[in-house]
Amino acid sequence: MQILNQPKRLAPFEKMTKKNLKSTLFNLFTDQHLQPSYDEYLELNTALQTGDIPMDKVMAWVMTNPRQNRKLFETALYQGLDQLPEQIPVLTEFFNLVEHAPSWFDASKLETAIQLTHRLGSNGTYIMRDLSLMTGYQYPGFNQPLIITGALKKYAGKRLAETHKWWLDVTQLNSFNRFNTGFTSTVYVRFIHALVRFQLNKSSEWDRDVWGEPINQYDQAMTNLAFCSVLLLGVRAIGIFPSKAESDALMHFWKYAGWLMGVDEKWLVDKESEAWKLLQWMDYAHPKMDESSRALALSLSNEPFERHYKYFNALQQKQAYQNHLDITQLFIGRKKMKNLGLKPRTFAWFPLYLMAKNTVLYNGAKHIGKLDQYLQKQGRAEQEYSLELYQNAGKQLASMHQ
Repeated sequence: MQILNQPKRLAPFEKMTKKNLKSTLFNLFTDQHLQPSYDEYLELNTALQTGDIPMDKVMAWVMTNPRQNRKLFETALYQGLDQLPEQIPVLTEFFNLVEHAPSWFDASKLETAIQLTHRLGSNGTYIMRDLSLMTGYQYPGFNQPLIITGALKKYAGKRLAETHKWWLDVTQLNSFNRFNTGFTSTVYVRFIHALVRFQLNKSSEWDRDVWGEPINQYDQAMTNLAFCSVLLLGVRAIGIFPSKAESDALMHFWKYAGWLMGVDEKWLVDKESEAWKLLQWMDYAHPKMDESSRALALSLSNEPFERHYKYFNALQQKQAYQNHLDITQLFIGRKKMKNLGLKPRTFAWFPLYLMAKNTVLYNGAKHIGKLDQYLQKQGRAEQEYSLELYQNAGKQLASMHQ
């Protein structure tokens, strides 16, 4: 076996291939092996040390004249290559790549995925915040760019609003048409990721021997799965059971979104079972939770107090704070709550309320067309209202890491 140059965050191959109860059950129910082959392990090691090659190439050009070249990039993004004063080869190469969807892309699935997303309403935002995001903080590899840049520790509400604004852009109908906001917002966030990666690679605070490449391929791929496979798991737990066609469509939607965001195709999956195999590897690609986990979890838990409700503001802030903790406890348990520095809830009643309400409404919507239409319309209104609670914080899409 060859000697590898690998970041310290990655466990040895021998440790990853040990069988346990989890791997046995995973194999039984999915007909897949949870443990990676040696070739898969090598790919994981490479992914932890690889950024976004096409966009990093653009960023290297931008930084030769940052102010001028960033404006040229934004002109190409928002107006098109033909609006540039002259042809710029690096931009031509990049936009020719992203403007042509890959051969596997099936546009017919997008509307189904968007309708499902709208129908989920605030249930979807609960899961992404209290399961996807809070659980992710248990893995310090995700946290390092946020900690070093001070992004989420200081401005949890602002960053959450910016991310939510991007998610709203992406989940509009026809969002991925070339000059629509889903396409342009995603490529812009990809640009910002490359900018942060460029800056961190020059920073003395970034320890590449430990963490590998900042905002690397594997971490980006796992973040992308939070919007589909993790979301699907979460909504089922609170009483919503999308059809197989809807689940498949949502996986495909985020496969394309991940591709547009710069995730290599080898880390984009079609099936939920494939996603869960990759997600389970996080236990071996990150050290145990640390102070960064606790700092970010505490910051996120207090985020409701940054909201601005129109009526009974203090009361609604406190209720939202408690509701979010209830949902977090449902998914990670009291012990991990304590490990993250969060106070466990004595009686976490809010998920039980959601289960009961959702079971009635979403089962009924399968048989009553008007109820289904209502859930889609009302659900989207709830998602848009969530952004309004931060007033002006999410109106201008900005870096997830600034």
